[in-house]
Amino acid sequence: MRFFLTIILSLFFLPTPVQAAALRVPILTYHYIANNPNPKDIQRDALSVSPDKFEAQMSYLSQNGYTPITLDTLYGIYNKQTSVPAKPVVLTFDDGYIDFYTNVFPVLRRFNFHAVSFIPTGLIGGGYYMNWSQIKEIASSGLVTFEGHTVNHVNLPSLSYTAALKQLVDSKNIIQANTGYPVNFVAYPYGSSNGTVQAAARQAGYAGGLGIWYGKPGGPSMNMPRIKVSGFWSIKDFASRL
Repeated sequence: MRFFLTIILSLFFLPTPVQAAALRVPILTYHYIANNPNPKDIQRDALSVSPDKFEAQMSYLSQNGYTPITLDTLYGIYNKQTSVPAKPVVLTFDDGYIDFYTNVFPVLRRFNFHAVSFIPTGLIGGGYYMNWSQIKEIASSGLVTFEGHTVNHVNLPSLSYTAALKQLVDSKNIIQANTGYPVNFVAYPYGSSNGTVQAAARQAGYAGGLGIWYGKPGGPSMNMPRIKVSGFWSIKDFASRL
């Protein structure tokens, strides 16, 4: 009798897929969504995804049932405040280049995809970067959240704790003042951080931090991994990383 009771109870309390194993959501990171103007610049080539390739990647996500979400939604899932959508993925874009406005935002809007843009506030409005009017326009769509990337895109571990904290606090406050919503996440420039930098990020009020080391996070962290999308990838390469 006890054997049959155990079998019956197990049917009611089978773990869901999310309970059975930690949910690992791919966080993709992009830099330039533009053709490289200098073919001799091999380093930029690896960081540049052509607009055609980017659109094909977004089309792949759409056709295969993926749901791009923001980091706020990801943390809501981790904290069991938000249900898990089908095939969640996070699209992140570093540095606030003008091509985000010209080549990325129109595609996100077409597919109704959410994304995250990490911006260095002291560079906004410069020659290669978006300006605040463009950022406000994008933010008003509700599709993109702008998050911290320091003020001057500095290598944070090279600074004193006080200087690193100032970079983190000032950039957070500037973005919040321009967008009108809380800034909860920071991407460390060059993906570079250590325990001291992560402690400063916590003190600055960030809920999470992101590097660029390869992997898929299984929970909240001050140094979450991301998958850096290469301009050399085929669509098959892209799909294999999800």
